[in-house]
Amino acid sequence: MLTVIFVMVIAPYASGSGIPEVKTILSGFIIRGYLGLSTLMTKSVGLVLCVASGLSLGKEGPMVHVACCIGNVFVRLFPKFTKNEARKREVLSAAAAAGVSVAFGAPLGGVLFSLEEVSYYFPHKTLWRSFFCAMAASVVLQSLNPYSTGQSALFYIEYDYAWHFFELIPFVILGCVGGVLGAFFIKCNIYWCIKRKTSKLGHHPFIEVAVVALVTGIIGFVNPFTRKSTSGLIKELFAVCEWEDNSDLCDYSFTEYVSNNVSNNGTAQASNIPGELPKLGLKQLFGN
Repeated sequence: MLTVIFVMVIAPYASGSGIPEVKTILSGFIIRGYLGLSTLMTKSVGLVLCVASGLSLGKEGPMVHVACCIGNVFVRLFPKFTKNEARKREVLSAAAAAGVSVAFGAPLGGVLFSLEEVSYYFPHKTLWRSFFCAMAASVVLQSLNPYSTGQSALFYIEYDYAWHFFELIPFVILGCVGGVLGAFFIKCNIYWCIKRKTSKLGHHPFIEVAVVALVTGIIGFVNPFTRKSTSGLIKELFAVCEWEDNSDLCDYSFTEYVSNNVSNNGTAQASNIPGELPKLGLKQLFGN
């Protein structure tokens, strides 16, 4: 609710993703105040409050918007950029690349995003400057280590086991299902964006935010896995189940057996394992 107050009172431009408006500015239009200091402060504080409340927010749009706001604010310190809109847009192109680099830990991806999606004028000198800006942003992000993993990517996993060919089949099915669900989600999002402009809910942001937070809380609290952070959940989903794992995803009978046959020094009694394997197999086949 504090975020709604800040956006409505201080900086209405802080709402939304920010990428469509940044593309509009880089195409030659001028939107007064969209990349100002008040928008930067409001969006930064609002993002912190929304993430702390447990709401699901995308990173790409807000990071690009915040990075462009920072670039626009610092450009005001140099008159040669302030009085030249073309040079200012080159700085904003580099800032957009830095925003994507921080969001995904991918400097090259940030440069390609700025080149292909955002910028309309992208000379060679801007390409190298954008790459340097994205690399600097990625280095700073990794030095800060915000995810406590030593990596710049949020969804970092370690998988040391070789994959098998038959695993491609469920991967293909999963990709197809994900594509269909993604298209369905986009259709629902477009429908909702059109609907909220004509409904009473869209004209009352306090009620809208309260409803979204309430629905998100109810859905997220029912499932124990959605209560976890996204990075922790993805790491657990990709982790290989070991005998000593206590995760609900690795809850099988052999874990109980090993935990019951652990000696005082923390090592399993390997001598009893071969004799118990047939019993465990029969237990898994016929149940308890």
